[in-house]
Amino acid sequence: MKLRFRNLDASLIAFGFAFATACAMAQSGPTLSITSPKMGEAIAGDSVTVSWEGTGVKIVPAADAKVREEGHYHLFLDREDFRSGAEIPRGMENEGIYHTAANRLELKGLKPGSHKAIVVLSYNNHVPWEPLVTATVAFTTR
Repeated sequence: MKLRFRNLDASLIAFGFAFATACAMAQSGPTLSITSPKMGEAIAGDSVTVSWEGTGVKIVPAADAKVREEGHYHLFLDREDFRSGAEIPRGMENEGIYHTAANRLELKGLKPGSHKAIVVLSYNNHVPWEPLVTATVAFTTR
């Protein structure tokens, strides 16, 4: 009789571990990472293409989104004035806020010196994803 309970205990423990692992994976949510330029890279010239990879969410142009969870990206250049729950303003490319469904953006006319780009995943309504999903890269132009 004791042997059966030990097997049952082991089975319950294994089931619990598998269930917890599956839940953690399902709740991990979207990810975002910058692939180029590399952190601290020095770039000759006044333009740079920032590229990134995202997983775990369907990306579409904001105007084409049908549901809140169809996301798009915002890139902040040399600024980080976004916050959770607040809509990111549109039409501010000249001030360093870009909206895109692409996974790369060419930035032109950069002044020589240090720069920081932050990519922010947002819902279709231009509000940052919750919890925040961001990726940051610092680079210099010369």
